[in-house]
Amino acid sequence: MSKKVLLVSDNHFNKRILNKLAEDFSDMNYYLHLGDSEMYEDELKPFISVRGNNDFDQSYPKERVITINDHNVFMTHGHHYISLGRYDLLIKRAKELACDVVFFGHTHRFTDVREDGIRLINPGSCSHNRDGSPPSFGLLTFEDDGKIDLKRYNIKI
Repeated sequence: MSKKVLLVSDNHFNKRILNKLAEDFSDMNYYLHLGDSEMYEDELKPFISVRGNNDFDQSYPKERVITINDHNVFMTHGHHYISLGRYDLLIKRAKELACDVVFFGHTHRFTDVREDGIRLINPGSCSHNRDGSPPSFGLLTFEDDGKIDLKRYNIKI
């Protein structure tokens, strides 16, 4: 059965946008946050998160591995793995964890690339993208046949 994922990152304490997204997309199987919420875990529900470099709540793990259909997904904020815009360390860690998909944040840039057999996805920032594009998030569908469909949505501020 296909699974739907709402993927966000870097809202930087904008709780209103997360509440609106959860309300508008109430039929998701997963609500995933890639760090820098600057919120406590109980404020972030229904989102499951990893810790970003601006998160003060130490209860968030630095990384998670989740399985969606037949895909192992490595979730991280990314600040420990991204260097000069290169994804080598993200890819290396994903392979160590036997993951074929990486969800990451930190850069405030929407990204969907494949490198060395790994799909790397960043939904951009819910508050401010650094490439001049509107704030954004991603909706993914993990199909039964293994395909992953990603759609970018822009947020009107």
